[in-house]
Amino acid sequence: MTEAASLPPVDDSRQPLVFVTMVRGDYPMLDLWVRHHEALAGSRDHLVVISHGADPRHDRLARGCSRLVVPHDSTGAGFEPRRVALLHGLVGGLLGYYRHVVVLDCDEMLVPAPELATPLADHLDSVAFRGVALSPAGFDLTQRPVSEPAPLDFTRPILDQRRYGYLHGEYSKPCIFRAAPRAGGNQHALIGEPWQIDPMIALIHMRFADQGFGTRTGRSRIRQLDSYNGAGSDHRIGNWDNRLRQMARVQGRLDRSDHPDLTLADRQAFAARMQRYYERFNRTLPWLQSRDEPRRLPDEWLGRL
Repeated sequence: MTEAASLPPVDDSRQPLVFVTMVRGDYPMLDLWVRHHEALAGSRDHLVVISHGADPRHDRLARGCSRLVVPHDSTGAGFEPRRVALLHGLVGGLLGYYRHVVVLDCDEMLVPAPELATPLADHLDSVAFRGVALSPAGFDLTQRPVSEPAPLDFTRPILDQRRYGYLHGEYSKPCIFRAAPRAGGNQHALIGEPWQIDPMIALIHMRFADQGFGTRTGRSRIRQLDSYNGAGSDHRIGNWDNRLRQMARVQGRLDRSDHPDLTLADRQAFAARMQRYYERFNRTLPWLQSRDEPRRLPDEWLGRL
């Protein structure tokens, strides 16, 4: 049985919205992440950037944001559980000062849909959550080489350069928090919580948005994981080899497939289907069934990222 949704009264003693990310390297993505979410939050005061290891370039790119630097452990011991515990613990603390805490990776951009007529913070105040967090509709933005051959220019509007991709359950993450999560879980699934996707908000995931950048980033991640594995670390990150192969597969599919424009009806149907999968598979996400058919973002999305 689906849990009843709840809509608490608006608490004006707290600010409406804060965005949080954790990053190591990834300078073009961090610059984009800060610039994009500054516009949504209204000020860099409402952005929190956590550097995994001190980095002067992060200091420059995130100037004006709230900053936290945590030590980089070269062994990678317990990397993923420690990272999730840090982020979820920070959520609990920030909820004392903000009504909504949005936790994103550095290559993830929260984008209100064109159909959303109200500011994001007002919309979130009006949405009834069934659990502690709301998920946007994840869209895996992917370079289509046959029609988008040029490298991505991170200083220009992204959706002027990239328009294709896939709705994807893996990136429809419970990342917009109204209450603190329980201990455990990860950034894609919260322990003991319902899954609720809001089709009026997108999470644009940019791992595959540029073939060159994605390949360089992937190879860097592989070298880092090889180092962790060599140290005998239980990092729990998984691996990156398959992600590079996956990028080639999804780009090839985009080149060969039809790609109708993404509509609100598409996003609504996707959200309902993911909810059915989640319940059918005992509150786990079936990876193979979580990627939708290729889609193109229509003109209404231009200027939103």
